[in-house]
Amino acid sequence: MNPKILIVDDDENIRTVLSKAFPGDYTVSTAPDGEAALELIKSGKPDLVFLDIAMPGLSGFDVLARIKEAGLSPVVWMLTGEDELEIALKALDLGAAGYQTKPFDVVKLREIAADVVSTEGGKKKHLPGDKPWSVKKSDE
Repeated sequence: MNPKILIVDDDENIRTVLSKAFPGDYTVSTAPDGEAALELIKSGKPDLVFLDIAMPGLSGFDVLARIKEAGLSPVVWMLTGEDELEIALKALDLGAAGYQTKPFDVVKLREIAADVVSTEGGKKKHLPGDKPWSVKKSDE
């Protein structure tokens, strides 16, 4: 069974590009907003969620908080167009595993996905109480 990835972004182009970045290796779902994302997280139980922060309706921060409140356990990697330390720190404090600014390098996102679902890494690295996070910028 392929690992499951959920891509949440209000920009259809980003959802399309990221969906195509994981051919065959993963089962990929997409959601255009926070409400749809929460439904897919509850029903589909993804291993990894790439979650945009700035969306109409529920923000990525709202979605992340609801994921944690519901006791759901996907690894969440935040995506945003804002390159500000305060935003990254807030995402990490809310329980995100990492942070990537847009425009992003699809190869790096594939590396993140591979790490998350590997038996050596993955969720074991992101247990509640652990803080193994790093701020990832697209130009690194």
